[in-house]
Amino acid sequence: MNSKILTFPLRLAIISLIFGALFKIMHWPFSYSLMLIGGSLVGLLYAIRFVYKKEKSILDYTKLAMILIWVFNYLGNVFHIFYVPYIFEILLFVLFIYWFYVGGISYFKNRTFRKHKFLKAVYYILIGLIIFTLVFGILFKIQHWPYGSLLFTFGVLLLSIFLIFDYFIVDRRNTIQLEQENIK
Repeated sequence: MNSKILTFPLRLAIISLIFGALFKIMHWPFSYSLMLIGGSLVGLLYAIRFVYKKEKSILDYTKLAMILIWVFNYLGNVFHIFYVPYIFEILLFVLFIYWFYVGGISYFKNRTFRKHKFLKAVYYILIGLIIFTLVFGILFKIQHWPYGSLLFTFGVLLLSIFLIFDYFIVDRRNTIQLEQENIK
């Protein structure tokens, strides 16, 4: 079984988790259901993906630890199951710094696209638009300014579209080969 086959369902689980957070912030119904389903599926699918990976490096173990700790901490905080101040956050921060130093920069630097430069331009414009709408939507929502909820909701919708768009536009074969060369 190819471990990358779980990439699309994993992205759908992340989208469910993002929508659960949106529903919670907007005080809409079914937020807890979406967050529980999305968070549980992210942890489960990533763990299955890790098990089926043939060659594992320290970076793979780091990513698995980051995902599982984050899911455990997220679900624990959202559902008020436990409260352990800052231990999981500090551990996640240390793991993230290690991942970013060892493989994170090359992950973003070595992206190759399947199609021509127009889609690459659309890709980067979409990233900028997502950042803009999410940051200003959150800012407007905190300040209780008009259109804050609309901007934030639009940003989450764009992020969901981006996660699906990214799956189809980025050529994973070249990216995986370049990541393996950088790790060795």
